[in-house]
Amino acid sequence: MKILLVFPSKPDDKGNIIKYKKALFAPLNLAILDSLTPSCHKVTVVNDIAETIDFLAPYDLVGITAMTPQVERAYQIADRFRASGVKVVMGGFHPTFLPHEAKEHSDAVVIGEAEDLWEELLDDCENNRLKDFYKAPSVCDLKRLVIPKWDNFNLNKYTASIGSKLPELPMFATRGCPFRCNFCSITHFFNGSFKAKPVENVLKEIDASMVNRFFIVDDNIIGKPDYARELFKALTPKNIRWLAQFSTGILRDPELIDLAAGAGCHSAFLGIESINRESLQGANKGFNKISQYEEIFKRLKKAKITPYVSIIFGFEQDTLEVFKETLDFLFKNNISVATFQILTPFPGTKSFEDIDGDDRILHKNWSLYDGNHLVFKHKILSNDQLVKGYWGVFREFYSIGNIIKKLFNPVRFTTNQALNTIINFSYFLHNRKIVHSCEHPLSGGVNKIR
Repeated sequence: MKILLVFPSKPDDKGNIIKYKKALFAPLNLAILDSLTPSCHKVTVVNDIAETIDFLAPYDLVGITAMTPQVERAYQIADRFRASGVKVVMGGFHPTFLPHEAKEHSDAVVIGEAEDLWEELLDDCENNRLKDFYKAPSVCDLKRLVIPKWDNFNLNKYTASIGSKLPELPMFATRGCPFRCNFCSITHFFNGSFKAKPVENVLKEIDASMVNRFFIVDDNIIGKPDYARELFKALTPKNIRWLAQFSTGILRDPELIDLAAGAGCHSAFLGIESINRESLQGANKGFNKISQYEEIFKRLKKAKITPYVSIIFGFEQDTLEVFKETLDFLFKNNISVATFQILTPFPGTKSFEDIDGDDRILHKNWSLYDGNHLVFKHKILSNDQLVKGYWGVFREFYSIGNIIKKLFNPVRFTTNQALNTIINFSYFLHNRKIVHSCEHPLSGGVNKIR
């Protein structure tokens, strides 16, 4: 069969499909599916964010993955292929949580992890017996060695570091998360499991790749401290550079910070989410201890790991003061890199259940469920206050004055100090330009095509 695997873009506020000259990260899930596809099939991979889909090509099956803000575009793509008689299968977070909605636009829906189902699904398609839904009877066993296949990706369509021809590649060591934050859909998607890939398989994946820079996409790479310790020690001789997501629980085992640094970690993405204790408690993230944030930042910086801080505005307990208090906190702690989002009640989360149950969901235009738009009625703040406060913080954080201050506390992109300063200045200016156009720096790509 001729198979097309698609990573969709999303429509903007006016319904136009957002396109960039280059995408930020290659979709790991499609590289894994490509690797699992028997060699008798021919696979094409298209990232709709930066590439063009050929709707006239004679495909036998189109596979589309979609998170909630992508799903409206995914449905457009699926409907167009199905209109010409091509079979379509959908999977990913949104189809997993709303499979019957996704089924209206596809011939089959994969619920949850696809690894243990993919070859069966391909065989069913080839023999014209596709089922409506596919769901594995148990969680995926990560002991099986699967090397993501990047051969069918146009890696020139992804951003790369200065001096590097190839982009950072995504990889994972663990799946799931031991926590159950109300706003997060990870636990639901992975059926409450938190599992780790054998360290030897992680090393084999690195050895098989053609790069030495990685984005480790785990939701909490230190969720199993003993495993993290073993992994970091094994990565140390590999001479690689990587970014990963850490929980604030790193302080319970601070040795992991030094081990991560020695293993090549240059940045730690930290979901501190809020500096309001009541907001954290209300989001079931009370394990984040605000009193410990400052020490975490200091320890990371001492180890030459840049703290990349993630903040969410719009928790039920947030008041108008939260915006200024957050900025003051970030400046006091000399945080150079931060990302902000408006609380978004994604399907599959307790937040969605609670807010929808209170009849406070404003609409279900899924394209606007992207963290930039307010999609529910807040109990305390008006819509205008919350949205203006959000963009106000983003713009002030990347103001010219603060950009200059950040150059004295730079992100360590490279060991060349002069080059690093240039990269930092360009990076901060880029973020400033993006947020002033009401876009998110992590919206999916760079150099938007107007």
